[in-house]
Amino acid sequence: MKRICIIGISGKLGQYMAEHALSLGYEVNGVCRPESAHKLARFGDRIKLFPGRTDSRPTIARALRGCEGVLTVLAPWGVENYASGTARAVLDNADNGARLIFSCGWHTTRDGRDGIR
Repeated sequence: MKRICIIGISGKLGQYMAEHALSLGYEVNGVCRPESAHKLARFGDRIKLFPGRTDSRPTIARALRGCEGVLTVLAPWGVENYASGTARAVLDNADNGARLIFSCGWHTTRDGRDGIR
């Protein structure tokens, strides 16, 4: 069976991708901040979760072991090169030949009336 890892699995896009990958028969590893892990309770033991900062090299290294694909789908928060640290950890720890996809977004507002809920 093929295994993928979703970095940012607790977000809306990450959860959608996890559900889709599971429906196609993939094993799914996921990384998210520990305080967001509760959002994934509905998956139970169908996914293998690696709670930790997504720029944590040891966390990323454990989560990527044996993965044929890595989907990095997260909104960068904070400063101090957090998103860059995530990208570097993935690039340095992915298995040779693994397919890597990076998608990074941030909520923006045009009129200031909408927000993250």
